[in-house]
This record gives sequence, C-alpha cells and structure tokens, in this order.
Amino acid sequence: MSTYTMLSESSFIPEEAALIRKETARAERGYSSAELETAVERTPGRPLAVGATPASTIIKVRLDDERDQRLNRYARQHGLSVSAAVRALLDQALAKA
Repeated sequence: MSTYTMLSESSFIPEEAALIRKETARAERGYSSAELETAVERTPGRPLAVGATPASTIIKVRLDDERDQRLNRYARQHGLSVSAAVRALLDQALAKA
C-alpha cells in the first residue's frame, strides 16, 4: 500500500513555487497545436546520449542526508534533473583538475 503526502506551496523553495505557478497557469491557458505536436514527437525515456558519446556507464553513489539535500537543491535551482546536476558538477570539478 502506498502512502502519499499532500504538498502545499510552502513546501517548496520560493523559486520552485514560482515555477510551479507559472507552468500551472500555462497549462490552464492551454497549449498550441505546435507545442502539442512537439510533445508527441519527443521520445519518452532516458536519453541515450548526454554528451559526445552514448551514455553507457552507470555509477551508483551513496550520499549522506546533507549532501543529498544540497544536490537536490542545486538541481532545482538550476532546473536540472539530479543526474544532469551530477554531470554538471563533475564537469566543473574535472575542469579544475
């Protein structure tokens, strides 16, 4: 049995709440035919390529709660998935090495 938690606007950081309000208003206005056609053309699922070559390596990392929260906050603030945030942060660190 699944348990669900109802969230309110105050559950989100201000930037995220503003984005949710903006996207909700956009959805309520309706989408144009062009937007709907583009959405239908997209391939569902994970991207096969995330850089110059196909994404074939999966790395599993254990994080403590503080790092997990910081990573998720970074991802939200930059409009990224957690995976994309990890890749971006990894690229930044490796550029300095």
